[in-house]
Amino acid sequence: MSATERGNLVLRVTMETAIVVAFGFWGYHTGGSTAARIGLMLAVPVAGFGLWGALDFHQAGRWSEPLRLVQELVISGLAALAWYAAGRHVLGLALGALSLVYHALVYATGAKLLKTSETHPDHVVREA
Repeated sequence: MSATERGNLVLRVTMETAIVVAFGFWGYHTGGSTAARIGLMLAVPVAGFGLWGALDFHQAGRWSEPLRLVQELVISGLAALAWYAAGRHVLGLALGALSLVYHALVYATGAKLLKTSETHPDHVVREA
């Protein structure tokens, strides 16, 4: 793994962690009672990543990569808004910027969000 790939991986892990925490933080601050706060703190990230995982664009042909990009930008944008709505404006802006930088670097380095197998065009491997 090259230094660029490692750097992109660090950005990806940081971005995804911030997304999970943002959804949980927003859920916690949205709930009224303690039980509601804890429930939403757990349910909102599960719902967000459940939706993310349920939508599979591998079979979308030439549209798979653009659709995945839109999906990731929407999820990270919603998480940035969640930080912002929960009163953590700087974290919201930072997550939005991190998402834009990460996705720009992915394409600037010639990488893709979805990878397909070189030897078997019908066989698709998901990037972790």
